Amino acid sequence: MINSQKRGCSEWVKRQLNRIRDTRSGIFAGSKFLSFLACAVLLAFHTPQPAFADNVQATQATLLDRIQIEDLISNYYWDMGAAGRDHLSEYYTEDAVLDVNGIIYKGHAGIQSAYTPAGEGGGPRPKMTMLLNNPRIRVNGDTATAETVWTGVLSDTVRVAPRLFEQGREYTELVKKDGRWYFTRRVITSDAGLTEKYDETYKPR
Repeated sequence: MINSQKRGCSEWVKRQLNRIRDTRSGIFAGSKFLSFLACAVLLAFHTPQPAFADNVQATQATLLDRIQIEDLISNYYWDMGAAGRDHLSEYYTEDAVLDVNGIIYKGHAGIQSAYTPAGEGGGPRPKMTMLLNNPRIRVNGDTATAETVWTGVLSDTVRVAPRLFEQGREYTELVKKDGRWYFTRRVITSDAGLTEKYDETYKPR
């Protein structure tokens, strides 16, 4: 509708410009001038809006899957800081790949080994919380991708203010099997707080 109005205004403006009779003042009289001005504004400011290539809309068919994937990722991060750390590999398919800043872990045993060292060691440990933001999930049948921004927060004691210690991005590929979603590939990239462990393998991406 707006496009037809725009075309109509364009033709009307051309006709009015050809009908200018008052060469001394160079303006239209009364309502003609106001109509001309309104059309000129419409033509000047109504420009096509760029389409957002990544703006994938949720549908009834994908909404439940999106919720399940969000829950899967949230539960995974909850388990990272709890007793569930010993069972994190169960979130993955048997042939899944985990890429953490260039260090590759494959299969259940390999992926579980990525978390075992972090759970060992004596003495009290600060409480770690992972915050997830800006999830972008795309569902395509029984496969999906998910992107999130994660931020690590440490709480040393109940009396000390929490502190940020790392931040980065996650890209995840998933597959749905027997009604349940699993990770097939996860790529973790740090943007801040990178530890020395990854000095030789880290590449910005």
